[in-house]
Formats: sequence, structure tokens, C-alpha cells
Amino acid sequence: MRWFENLMSSRRQVFTGCALIAALLVGVALGMALTAPTAEAQATRTFSGDAALMFHFVKPSESSAFEGVMEKLDTALDSGRQSQARGWKVFRADNDITGGGNVMYVWAIDPVDSGADYAVSTILNEALPEEVQALYETYNGSYTDAQLKQLLLNLQLVRDFGR
Repeated sequence: MRWFENLMSSRRQVFTGCALIAALLVGVALGMALTAPTAEAQATRTFSGDAALMFHFVKPSESSAFEGVMEKLDTALDSGRQSQARGWKVFRADNDITGGGNVMYVWAIDPVDSGADYAVSTILNEALPEEVQALYETYNGSYTDAQLKQLLLNLQLVRDFGR
């Protein structure tokens, strides 16, 4: 009977050990997934439509910082991405549709440069590699604390009344 108790005790220890290892692995995976990404680690941003709108919801206290990054982005676009820059405009809305007091900026891109990467970090890194991390942190830090920070709309032309 003693051997049976020892067997059950060792099985319990193995099970407990496996459960702890599994919990540790899940914790590590979540920790890696939830860490703040660096500018170099950002995904690409491409648009699939004929045109695109991208809404950015920015803290009122950070609007000048956001606009400062947009100025740097303009400089970076001048250094080799003229076809992208040609159709890209940044607007500031005069009203807050979120009800949270945020400042809304809209990227209007028409036409979309098919296949081009519009990721701010990528463009800044190409032209301003020594400044990219600080600029990206400023850009990322300017967004509202609300869940919705950006909203992307790919647009397909249905009718052009001006032609």
C-alpha cells in the first residue's frame, strides 16, 4: 500500500510541475505580446483601395507634438517618397466625434501608392534614423488613452462626378 501512496504522490508532483511550467510559458508569451514595440519593430501599413482615410485620435495636450511628428514625416517623404507624398494630406478636424475631448486628425490619401508602406516608423527610419525612436515615442504617446486610437478606411471609387 505504501508504494501506491508514493506513486500517487509522485504523479501529483509531476502534474503540479507541469502546471507551473505551462503557466510560466503562458506568462512569457503574454509578456512578449504585450510589450511596447520599438519603432523598428512596427508592422507595415499598406492600403488596398483607390484612396484611403485614416483617422487618428490624439490627446488635446499632445496635438502640437503630433503635428511636429507630421512635419518630420513631411521632411522624410521629401527624401525619396514623392509619389506617396503627392496624394497624402493631413487634416485636423474642428470637432470631436468621440465625445472624449480628443483632437481628430485625418490622413486623406488619394491616390494610394499601391504597395507602398505608409508606416510612420518605416518612413522616419529611412530618412531620420538617428531620431526615429524619439519621434516614434512622441507619435505613439500623442494618442488618446481610449481604446480607439486609429481608424482606417480603404476606399474604392464608385463614381467620379468631376470627370
